[in-house]
Amino acid sequence: MSQLQKTIAKLQRRDGPAIGFGPVNREQPKAVALIARVRNSADASAAFEAGADAVLFHFGDAATAAKALDGVAGPKVAAGVLLGALSETDAETLRAAGCDFVISPLETTDSGAVDNEKMGHIVIASESLEDNILRSLGPLGLDGLYVERPQGAMKLAGQLGLVRIASFANTGIIATVDAGASVTDLRVLRDSGVVAVVAPASSSPADLAEIVTRLKAVPPPRKGRRDGGNDMALVPSVKAAADEEEEHEHEDE
Repeated sequence: MSQLQKTIAKLQRRDGPAIGFGPVNREQPKAVALIARVRNSADASAAFEAGADAVLFHFGDAATAAKALDGVAGPKVAAGVLLGALSETDAETLRAAGCDFVISPLETTDSGAVDNEKMGHIVIASESLEDNILRSLGPLGLDGLYVERPQGAMKLAGQLGLVRIASFANTGIIATVDAGASVTDLRVLRDSGVVAVVAPASSSPADLAEIVTRLKAVPPPRKGRRDGGNDMALVPSVKAAADEEEEHEHEDE
């Protein structure tokens, strides 16, 4: 399982109320994970220091991306790459460079390049995808679906589009977000099935730190009346949470 997947699963498990009488100083977790777009290792270090959970490189080919990962990638680092196409050779190149996850389109990604046991995979999605295609994505065990959102406040039609994608695919959404997105904007995204937001490439460390602050100010999901879940159709990765719990058990042993 990728580090990004583990981070998302951890953020989706909010701690319950403390038991006992002693004071508890528990920091509010981020509503969703934050991914920063970066160009080099210096940008990546600054992004992580600012509170980003993952970094994303965007290059035209896997070889160039692999070079950029040098000095950034590691077994506990969520460093990913966005490519316009992904072949089996590309995937092997990225895995060898320590890439944690890769984002690529459905139409230009070789099936053999996707192996979630070795590297996380996120597919680029849009509202134009038909329902039957979205349903077919669920069993692939993807880390998420990447959606480029238009700038500005979310409209109800756009929100329903995200809910449709997340619900039919049964997979969380990784969505782009404005640097100035408000707490309300971030809450709406979380309640629409978004499990991680991608900050603009122009975001400074200060911008990222402010997004982190607003993500922590998003209130916990409300409980629904029917099944105790959220009012909107959230789609946390049950597999991810179960796998992480199993991993913790092994570590405890």
